[in-house]
Amino acid sequence: MAGTVFGDTVLVTVTPAMSRRVDGGLAEEKNYSTTESPEDSHGTPHTKPSHGGRSGSGVPSQSAPSTPPSAPVITNPPSPTLVPPAPTNPNSSPFSCDYWRAHPEAILALLGYWCTLGEFFGLPAVSPFGRDPSLLEALSNTRSDGIGALYREGTASLLNSLVNRNFALTTQKVREEFNAAVTSDKAAATQAQLFKKANEGHLKHH
Repeated sequence: MAGTVFGDTVLVTVTPAMSRRVDGGLAEEKNYSTTESPEDSHGTPHTKPSHGGRSGSGVPSQSAPSTPPSAPVITNPPSPTLVPPAPTNPNSSPFSCDYWRAHPEAILALLGYWCTLGEFFGLPAVSPFGRDPSLLEALSNTRSDGIGALYREGTASLLNSLVNRNFALTTQKVREEFNAAVTSDKAAATQAQLFKKANEGHLKHH
């Protein structure tokens, strides 16, 4: 048996012994050698030195993931400004002929029933129309001559004078000028333009 010393480790090599005869036969003796790490004086085995200066299990450490970016703040677009519809009962004037024609319920709320043109201007004033129309019919007539314009604008002026005492023309003035102009188409066209200015707020109070 031979021994070799490497640092703190002793390597023992055992060579097999010669065969000997036992009970008339040959028995081969084999010896095995093992290499063990010697223990220190206190019985504590030597630990395997670490490699690369790393400690622990050798698994590389991983840095914690960075905080994900916060979700973008989504703001709702501002709500559009809603324009309130025109009032059913007019509380200011003047109002145009188109307004009164488009709001028959305002006429009904103002007068309480469906009045005719003759009730305000007299029957002679409605003779060119051929019959006594309601105020809404007078506002909605489609005649393209001066008489048709006088009926539309004159009726609107009548309603404006009733709903607002600050209207440019009084109710009595509207009646007088309407009846004076209904006698001819030319006079009717001229008076219709005057009524239209009053209905659009372009005529001074007189």
